[in-house]
Amino acid sequence: MSDLKLSDLTQTDLNKLDVVERYTHFAPVYNQSVNDWGYQCYRTATDALQHYVATEQAILDAGCGTGLVGQALKERGYHQVSGIDISAEMLNQAETVGAYQQLLLQDLSKTPYPFETNQFSAITCVGVFSLIANPSHVLQEFCRLVRPQGYLVFTQQETLFEQYGYAEILQDFEQRGELRCESISEPVAYLPHRAGHQDRKVIYCVYQVIKD
Repeated sequence: MSDLKLSDLTQTDLNKLDVVERYTHFAPVYNQSVNDWGYQCYRTATDALQHYVATEQAILDAGCGTGLVGQALKERGYHQVSGIDISAEMLNQAETVGAYQQLLLQDLSKTPYPFETNQFSAITCVGVFSLIANPSHVLQEFCRLVRPQGYLVFTQQETLFEQYGYAEILQDFEQRGELRCESISEPVAYLPHRAGHQDRKVIYCVYQVIKD
């Protein structure tokens, strides 16, 4: 892990980021790395989801990575979970978790995804929007996939939340009658043990899909 070099996403042009290359190198050591860094976003996000969505409902883990969210959902009793990710190496790791009904290779920036409209009761998207330059069309696809009165639970780094105008983008979805805000957390530290990143903060968002 000491040789792992990742670009700082707050200093990176996301339009030029090669996500596949980034996670080809990161996948083998991902779980150990984030554990060492004190990363718990996947648990916090699934705790939030549990307040809104019953365990028998269908969930899409968008940008599932190595399956940390899936594992947390499995521990909480969810058993209808699908996962998509851009990295085949990360999906190989997720397969070993045994939490997913299906795992598909999918670039989240390329829509539509291979699912039916209203197929899911909720979508989790944890640690993924920090890699996406234009969140609007991804959120629009999430709205298509989630049934009315279903939920989106997602995270974004505080700096990128501001840099890419998330407050305004989400307000537009609300004004169009597509989403309703359930909660937006205060920014909280999420890599407390990673050198140079102790002050980095993340925001947790929970939105209900309305589709007026």
